[in-house]
Amino acid sequence: MAIRLLAVDLDGTLLDSRSEISPANLRALDRASRRGVHIAVVTGRRRFSARPFVAQLPCPVTLVSSNGALVDSFSGEIMHRQFLAREVALEALRIARAFRPYTVAIFDKPSRGQVTMEEAASPDGPYSWYMAHAPSALEVVADLEAAVTTDPVQLMIGGPPAVIEPAEGLLGRSPAATMIHLSWTQYFSRNMSLLDVNARGCSKAAAVARLASEAGIQPSEVMAVGDNFNDLELLRYAGRPVVMRQAPPGVREDGWAVTSSNDEDGVAAAVEAYILNEASA
Repeated sequence: MAIRLLAVDLDGTLLDSRSEISPANLRALDRASRRGVHIAVVTGRRRFSARPFVAQLPCPVTLVSSNGALVDSFSGEIMHRQFLAREVALEALRIARAFRPYTVAIFDKPSRGQVTMEEAASPDGPYSWYMAHAPSALEVVADLEAAVTTDPVQLMIGGPPAVIEPAEGLLGRSPAATMIHLSWTQYFSRNMSLLDVNARGCSKAAAVARLASEAGIQPSEVMAVGDNFNDLELLRYAGRPVVMRQAPPGVREDGWAVTSSNDEDGVAAAVEAYILNEASA
C-alpha cells in the first residue's frame, strides 16, 4: 500500500551529527510532499527548539514535539496539546527527589523558563548542555517544585545512565505510574540518557495515530523513520518502520527496514526506496 504519511524523527535521523539537514534530505522530503505525502517531524525536543529546523524544510510540515505533547501546523498554529498536569508533575518530582540535580521541568513559553532546573543542578546532566546551547531558555531556581505553578509540557531526568536509570523503576512502581508515560532517549557514546516523563497516553505514536486518523490514513499507509528508544512505539505503529543504521540494537526488531546513517542521508535513502520508487513502480 502506498505511503500517505511520513513521520520522521529529528535528532539522529533527519539531522546529521552536526545538527544539520542535508540537501539530499531536504530534496527527498520536498519530492515526497509533492507526491501528496503528509510530512510530520516527530521529536522529543521542545517545540521552540525544533521550530528553526522545521523552518528550513521546503514543504508543509506538521511538527510533533516533546514526544507528542504538542502538535502544531507549519504556520505554528497549535493543533493539539497534552501537558503533564501540575499535580502529577509535583507528585513525580517528590517521588524522584533524589534525582533533582538531573531533573528539568519544560514549559511552553517563548522566553527564559522554557527549561527550568534547580540551583544544585549537576554539570553531568542537562544543565551543561542548556548552558552551552540554549542559555536564553534556561531558568535556574532555588526550588523546582515551587517553580511548577502551571502544567508543564513534561519533566525530564537526564544524566549518566548508571546514575539515572533507577529513576524509571522508582516512578514506574509509584502511585504516579498510572498518570504518566515514561520513555528513554539514550546516547551511549556520550554517556547520557534522558528519561522523559509525559502525561499518560502521550507519546510520539499516539500523536501520529491521531494525525493519521484525522486525515483518513491507515497505519499501513504510515512510514516512520527513527533511531532511538523513544521512537519504538511509533515504529511499531507504522506499517513501514525504518531504522537508522547507527541506531542501538535494542531499537531494531525483526522485519524492520534499515536505512543509511544520519551522516549518510538515511532519510533520503528511505524516502527514495519506500515512497518515491514505489510510487513510480
